[in-house]
Amino acid sequence: MPKAHIRNGELTIPLSDEMRRKLAVREGEELEAHVFEGSLTVTRTSPEARRQAGERILATIDRVRLRRGQRPLTDDEIVEEVHAVRRARRDRQQHD
Repeated sequence: MPKAHIRNGELTIPLSDEMRRKLAVREGEELEAHVFEGSLTVTRTSPEARRQAGERILATIDRVRLRRGQRPLTDDEIVEEVHAVRRARRDRQQHD
């Protein structure tokens, strides 16, 4: 994993050819940074990337929408579902 460097208030993250391919980014593209508690997420800002993100959000909402006759999940069940999704995502990334 490449190491990021901070100099003069700018963050530099070297990207290998493989990382650029997986992210589908090219020289000169702008990326959007989001800061969370103890972490940083960088995403593409192209219209296509925003469209894809919107589709993923709608698909996720559809998966978690309560159906007729279905009981709501408890807070603990929701937390476990989130952990399961994150584990699956990590497993997919390790195999890519």
